[in-house]
Amino acid sequence: MIDIEQLGKRLEREKGKRSNFDTVWQEIAERVWPAMADFNTTRTPGAKRTEKMYDGTAALAAQKAVAAISAFVWPSNQRYQRLTTNDKALNKINRVKVYLDDVTDILFRARYSPRASFEAQMGEVGLQHFVFGTGLMFIGDDVKRQAISYKSLHLGQTYICEGAEGRVDTDYRCWPWTLRQVEQKWPGKLPDKLRERLSTNPDDEIEICHAVFPRTDYDPGRIGAPGMPWVSVYWIPREKHLLEESGFHTWPFSVLRYATSPGEVYGRGPVWMVLSNIKVLMAQKRDVLKAAQKVIDPPLLAYDDGSMPFNQVPGAMNYGTLDAQGNQLVKPLITGAKIDIGLEMMDKEREIIASASMMDVFRVLAENPQMTATQTLELMNERAIHMAPVAGRIESEGLGPQTERELDILMRAGQLPEMPPELLEAQGEYQIEYTSPMRKAMRASEAIAIARTMEQVAPMAQMDPTVLDVFDVHAAAREIAEIQGVPAKILRDEEQLKAMKEDRATQAQAAQMLEAAPVVSDTAANLAKLQASGGLVPGL
Repeated sequence: MIDIEQLGKRLEREKGKRSNFDTVWQEIAERVWPAMADFNTTRTPGAKRTEKMYDGTAALAAQKAVAAISAFVWPSNQRYQRLTTNDKALNKINRVKVYLDDVTDILFRARYSPRASFEAQMGEVGLQHFVFGTGLMFIGDDVKRQAISYKSLHLGQTYICEGAEGRVDTDYRCWPWTLRQVEQKWPGKLPDKLRERLSTNPDDEIEICHAVFPRTDYDPGRIGAPGMPWVSVYWIPREKHLLEESGFHTWPFSVLRYATSPGEVYGRGPVWMVLSNIKVLMAQKRDVLKAAQKVIDPPLLAYDDGSMPFNQVPGAMNYGTLDAQGNQLVKPLITGAKIDIGLEMMDKEREIIASASMMDVFRVLAENPQMTATQTLELMNERAIHMAPVAGRIESEGLGPQTERELDILMRAGQLPEMPPELLEAQGEYQIEYTSPMRKAMRASEAIAIARTMEQVAPMAQMDPTVLDVFDVHAAAREIAEIQGVPAKILRDEEQLKAMKEDRATQAQAAQMLEAAPVVSDTAANLAKLQASGGLVPGL
């Protein structure tokens, strides 16, 4: 039985340990993502949130950066993962490769099903990951709709802990729900005091908490929650009241952390590094706006006689504002402010913010559309190297556990095809291979090397065709196909190639025989004629 009181105390300790992060995240959110500015303050729905956001450069740069990262690491228009095995011999068996490709197809169909809402939720997770340094998503099993469900979690409502291996293995979530929502989720589970309020004030909100952590008494042979390696507990912290205790067969969260510092669990994103620049830009924008307003609509200077009425409406007639010589008695204040200097300073800050958002990584491609395919591949390879640390962590901490969770759900739902016997003998062991555009770009140099070598050798082959014997052309073709992520189902295996080679040899032999047949026939006819004429004696 879970001790709710001890669980609540542990949650409160985690909240206290994270207070410094909450303060910085609040500052970032107020200037970059105001909708998320709920880390250490509570706002009423519809309240104004943009009081400190004078410029949208950082917000737009973050959105563009996340769009670029998603297109490079998890693009929705192509397969960026595939399943394979650790055994090279198994990988050469075509039916094993076809099976794993089929499972990959089923996985992506489930992930990008309209009911799953993965793309929208992953976009929010990616933005939190980039802006705050940490993004979290819950992967659930929607039993009613027979689908996998995805839910982006607000970082301000979620608390995480690491295990001994440095991986996140504990997650706490707290959020407000109405009494009516709690009753719908857990019928009859409200404590008596709240049940009385349910009948009179069903829309009153209370805090609900959910914790997932490793089960210390896990026994795979037991039935129900004790046979699941992950504990799942829902409770009402104020009442110390348990709502549900169950579990998960696999870790149900995808956690993206940009970069962690020693001794810290939460990540720090690029926006952390340029927060001071963002604050400076906001202050500059505010000051430039004030200065420009004074230039456009300057304060008026007038003689202090206390009796001069002044109407600033366009076309208005103002009497008494000129002296007898026609000199103005009311003049605008000339401050001498140099707005252009302020604009230049703002542009400098914008460049730094854009650089932190990796916009310069993709700007070269946009500015040089005339580049050849080879030049583009070389440039993308260079850019991929810069993005590799970020993408590597997304794959290992986010997409990897997510894929394991998805496959477990699909397997238990009976949606995966029958496993080939060779893979059954290997106990269904698999590994995830990433084939995203970033990974392809990093391997593009290998394909370029093969192509360029063949181009350079081609003139030599015209003089001496045997020079091509140096290369295993079939192996080169397979290597390029693998780099480009060609599906296994459209590639022939070694047995098929061997059979085709034997068929061609048989056909060539038959063709030779057919070509030789007329010669043999003519020779036999000539011999018969010679014998008939007496020119050749049989047996001699």
